[in-house]
Formats: sequence, C-alpha cells, structure tokens
Amino acid sequence: MSSPGDGEEVPLVGLLDIVILAVLLGIAVYWLFIKKKKTPAFDPSAVKTFSIDTNVQKVDNSSFISKMKSTGRNIVVFYGSQTGTAEEFAARLAKEANRFGLKAMVADPEECEMEDLVKLPEIENSMAIFCMATYGEGDPTDNAQDFYQWLQDGSVELKGVNYAVFGLGNITYEHYNAMGKYVDKRLHELGANRVFELGLGDDDANIEEDFVTWKEHFWNVVCESFHLEMSGEDINLRQYQLIVHTDLPEEKIFHGEISRLNSYSLQKIPFDIKNPYLAPVRVNRELYKGSRSCMHLEISIAGSKISKTPPCVLHHRVSSEAAMHLLHCFVCTHCKAKCVWCCFCCLSL
Repeated sequence: MSSPGDGEEVPLVGLLDIVILAVLLGIAVYWLFIKKKKTPAFDPSAVKTFSIDTNVQKVDNSSFISKMKSTGRNIVVFYGSQTGTAEEFAARLAKEANRFGLKAMVADPEECEMEDLVKLPEIENSMAIFCMATYGEGDPTDNAQDFYQWLQDGSVELKGVNYAVFGLGNITYEHYNAMGKYVDKRLHELGANRVFELGLGDDDANIEEDFVTWKEHFWNVVCESFHLEMSGEDINLRQYQLIVHTDLPEEKIFHGEISRLNSYSLQKIPFDIKNPYLAPVRVNRELYKGSRSCMHLEISIAGSKISKTPPCVLHHRVSSEAAMHLLHCFVCTHCKAKCVWCCFCCLSL
C-alpha cells in the first residue's frame, strides 16, 4: 500500500510565501512612487546660517569705575564688614546721597579691582567712602583682606581721589578701630584728598549714635566742598505710602503682636519670647509711703502651662513720672484689663 504523497511533486513556493512577497512588493511600490513624491527636495538656499560676533564688547564686572560711568554714579561706598553693620551703614550713606543730588553705589572691596581707585577722578564730583570694621585684634574683616594687602603693598598715586572713612570697632579691644585708622592714614599717604575727618564708632557704647553724628557733619562738609545744596525733601526717600482706613474691623487691626495677628486676645500655647503670655496682675501693692517707691506685684500664670520659676527679686528705680504711671496702672490698651507682658522664655519682668 502506498502513501498518499507518493509520486506527487511538492511545490517550491507555498501560499504563505506568495502573500509575504506581495505585501513586501506593495510596500516597495508605495515608498518609491507615492511617499518619495511627498518628501520635499532639499533646498540649500533655505538653510539659515549663523555666526558668532567676536567683536562684542566685554563687560568687566570687577571694574566699579565702569559701573559708575555706565549708571551715572559719582560716589562709591565700600564696606569691610564681618557681621553686617558696616554694610548696613554703607547702604544708608548711599541712600542719603540722593538728598544732595548725588548718586551712589555700594561695593564690596572683595569683588572689585581696587587698583581702579586711581581712575576715580575721571568722574566729576566723585568720592569714595569707606565703612571699615575691625575684626579681632586689629585685623581686617574677611572681605577686606585683599584691599588691606593692596594698601600695604601698593605704591600707586591716588592724587585727586576724594575720600572719607568711618571705622567700626570696640574700645574694649587693645587695637581699637585699627582698620579704620589704617585705611584713613594710608589713603592720605598715597596722595588722596581727605574730605572729612575720620569717624570712629564704638560698639561698646552706642555705635549708632556715633555714626549718625558723624554722617550729619560729613554731609555738611560734602555740600561745602562740592558746592551742593540739599535737593531734598525727605519725601524723595519715602518707600511707602500711608493710607488711613477708618472702616476696618477691630480683629483685623495690628496691635503690636510679636507673632500672629490677634495673638494677644487669642492666647495659645506654647508661650515663649515670640509668643508671650499676657499674665494678669493679681496684686499691685505699694510697700512704702512717701517719696520712695517699692511695689509688691503678683502675677498669675494659671492655665498657661508655664513651669519655669521667675527671679525672686525685681529692682526698678523709678526715674520718671511716666514710668511711675506705668507701674501703677499696668493697663493693656487692647484687652482693657490689668496685665503685664511677660515673655516667659527667660521670665524677666
């Protein structure tokens, strides 16, 4: 018995092969005759070319003279600051210059090429002001190290450079205001013109008062030296607008709260220096009769969850009628009750 396939020829190409060839042929025809026609021909003229301009003027960010010229400034206020006080004084001087028709800029000597000081006379009515703090035992601050070294090593001539120096120091140190004194002396030795005498601020006393006194006399001398008049009205320096609202509800008015609004009327724990507890005064009794005054005060911290023990003695020498009135009344303007503000972070009254 013979098998069914005996004597029959097997086809070389099957039905599946024919289908695959037909699909590939169709794809080829579609790509060559249809897709290719939709692809736009490459047009070299349509390509935009770009080039880099190598002649662009470079700006030297370290040149404060260039900045002064480009912005129309004629005063530069340098600061040598470790804690920020000298920088703050420098900013205030630059701001006040507007009152006299001058334009000033504040500069960090660490970020400037201090050799450019020789070019300062190129600007009309120009001047350099230095607010220099002394750090440690007569040392310059970190940002004034390079400037200090330049003054020591430099032999440039600063003829025509107008300057003034205000030093910040502490008289309890041996080398009091050493940096301010050195800068003032060295600039004068290099030929610069001292517009006003050296100012010395003492942080051990009242450096703010020293600075205010110095700058008032300083601006008077500047006006005389440059033949200037105050343009100013202080209104030019105003940075706010005062608007009086008469229809605001009481709960939206700020009453001097240290933390959140209405924190005095809505007391919430925990209480600390930023969230003081308004402890009511339970006893307010005068212990002496006559001119001497010694009050026995008792305050209540019930419900405040404050557990720290306050100092046992409070000594207050009354020196004014207003202080005496305050001690007798202890009236809070907000809650209309007898109370005293107690910051129980340190529990000092």
